[in-house]
Amino acid sequence: MGIRHCRTILATLAYAVAGGLQAGDTITAPPGRIHVDHARRLILANLPASQVNALWPGLKSEILADSLYSLNPAVPIVETGHPYTVRTGSGIAYQLYFSNLPLIGITTQGPIVDEPQVAGHFTYSDSTGELVHAALGIEYRGGSSQAWPKKSYRIEFRSDTAWEEETDMQLPGMRSDDDWNLLALYNEPLRLRNVVCNRLWRMIHAPYYQFLEPDAVNGVRMMHAELFVNGAYRGIYAVSERIDRKQLELKTYNGSIRGELYKGTSWGASTFSEAPPYDNGELYWSGFEYEYPTEVTDWANLHDFVQFVLDTPEEQFLESCTSRFELDNAVDYFIFLNLLRAEDNTGKNIYIARYDAGTPYFYVPHDLDGTFGIAWDGSVANTTDDLLENGFYERLIHDCRPGGFMDRLRQRWNELRGTIITANAITGMFAQEHARLSGNWAYVREALAWPEFVHDPAQLAYLEAWLQARLAYLDTRFNAPCEPSAIAEAGTPVFGLFPNPANTHVTVLTTEPAAARIRLTDAIGRNVLQQTLYGPRNEMDVSMLAPGLYQATVAINGHEITRKLVIN
Repeated sequence: MGIRHCRTILATLAYAVAGGLQAGDTITAPPGRIHVDHARRLILANLPASQVNALWPGLKSEILADSLYSLNPAVPIVETGHPYTVRTGSGIAYQLYFSNLPLIGITTQGPIVDEPQVAGHFTYSDSTGELVHAALGIEYRGGSSQAWPKKSYRIEFRSDTAWEEETDMQLPGMRSDDDWNLLALYNEPLRLRNVVCNRLWRMIHAPYYQFLEPDAVNGVRMMHAELFVNGAYRGIYAVSERIDRKQLELKTYNGSIRGELYKGTSWGASTFSEAPPYDNGELYWSGFEYEYPTEVTDWANLHDFVQFVLDTPEEQFLESCTSRFELDNAVDYFIFLNLLRAEDNTGKNIYIARYDAGTPYFYVPHDLDGTFGIAWDGSVANTTDDLLENGFYERLIHDCRPGGFMDRLRQRWNELRGTIITANAITGMFAQEHARLSGNWAYVREALAWPEFVHDPAQLAYLEAWLQARLAYLDTRFNAPCEPSAIAEAGTPVFGLFPNPANTHVTVLTTEPAAARIRLTDAIGRNVLQQTLYGPRNEMDVSMLAPGLYQATVAINGHEITRKLVIN
């Protein structure tokens, strides 16, 4: 028997009529809608309070979970989120909550590890009446985030009778698939940014080929849920679709490569700062992980595109770039990247995809936690007056042609500023989701599971103030006159810094092969680093510098050019 669904608004009543009800004052429900954490003495019921009051209109004195608990005292009406004291037969007190948030329970046959997956059972219920039971495989997901105490998971649904066989499942408002993520949101102060930012991206952008592929989604849909694992309450999670060939509806491999998908995992070619040789025997190359096609590994196409960005002369680059990369996607992602100020998403934490052979590449965002004034680790990043770029955008922002990148960027920004990208609209999205979590008392339970978590509603005020300042800066920056590339001016050099923001090393690119000097100055104008440059590409070690904003100045042939450099 495979995945089982039932609609339980009616099923709960049927369960009661059929004899599942212990007594007229005993609240009961099908398995999967009530979970118990005995260590925390917590009972969470995914039963809307209005439904409970309708099904049990009299005084409610008991609830049947894994055993019978008495309400002490009995109550005539229950409320969403409100804690009720219940007791076991031996008098041990538990706190009972009724929640409208989706509730997931997972039990496994062994300990969960990074890999391989361990077999288990999955239940899902929500306030619409959906109830799902399924077999699954589960493992930890993520890189550095696995060091945090609250883990994210990757789950795959399986057949009950043959665990190795994958089985699709559809959650409300999402795709039908066997492969899902459960994101811990541990580094997000209010557990909101990933969910809201992914929703915002889908409001801003749709795949350019969607008229051919109506089901294609450039991004993922997410929803908040509460999670129990092996009887332990694990807190607020985001249930997320995955970025893959199916999500993007990329063309399948037919003996030759058609659709392509690559994941940015670190910096290098992913930020268009280098294009080293590749090895088709490896699934990783210079900051990229090879995702699709799975039938063959061939880095040639992506390497060619990165090399094109790095080495193509200016006029040829501008003429050819729109046939190689979808310009509207490049514009929308640049706006989105800088609106969020997603420092960790200039090369890492984004995908590059191609719909079909011969079609342009495009960006797909991923892991949008370090945004709107916080860094990837949840710390404050209260910078609002800089522009995030990579080597590709460093070239595009000098495209001043009518209908070129900067012209399209200005038009698109001003269009979105009248609709989606307003302070009221964006802060309203955060406030609405925050009200949903707080109204169900999910933040109280999150603190039970993770005592280091502090629910601070003032974070919304910080986000709003940060956003107001960020929008003011981008209004000025995106509407400023375009500055043509200095390559077009005889004898004037150009230089770039990648990645930016940087961690330990920076690649310095110049158009002049002759020796030059670069110096870094800190926020109060002190020289902190100087280096001689030889040739058009140099590596600079900045690991000894404190995090912050620096000015990088290159002196070549009597010209001085300055760029901002952020060091994380």
